[in-house]
Amino acid sequence: MEIQKLHKIITECLNYEQQARRTLYDYIAPIMFGVSHRYARSIVDADDIFQESIIRFFHHLHQLKDIDRMEGWAKRIVVNEAIRFYRKNRNLTLTEDLEITNQLLACNESVTGQLEIEQLLKLISELPYKMRMVINLFAIEGYKHEEIAEMLGISVGTSKSNLFDARKQIKKRIENEMKNIG
Repeated sequence: MEIQKLHKIITECLNYEQQARRTLYDYIAPIMFGVSHRYARSIVDADDIFQESIIRFFHHLHQLKDIDRMEGWAKRIVVNEAIRFYRKNRNLTLTEDLEITNQLLACNESVTGQLEIEQLLKLISELPYKMRMVINLFAIEGYKHEEIAEMLGISVGTSKSNLFDARKQIKKRIENEMKNIG
């Protein structure tokens, strides 16, 4: 959507014009739902995270300072909501293994280079929830382990360990798929 049109729609949204709110929702919802799905354990959790994120998006729309960055701002809202959701439903515990942390390795790029981004996102979505949270925050959102640890209330070692385990599982699944193809 072009910036001038988006600016007009946001102005109308701030004036509580329902058609503009619907137009903006139709534009931003697929983006926000995609992010919520990456962080959720199930479609039900993704719906919960998405719904709360949409409410926050419209409630805080007046705080958006740069329309050019609206998509990033919306994604950040979803990430924050996913973290709130995680903390509220902390019946999951992230594993900590400091020995593995010291062996943290990058995923084999020659294997992952053969995958399309959608295939990689599908593999990430199939990871256990604890690993998915960390790999999304680190590899997709670009957070450092110190930031992830603070956001999730875990140690830096736990964050690194979960990233290592996630990469290891993805690499193993990719290698298995490559064997089945070849």
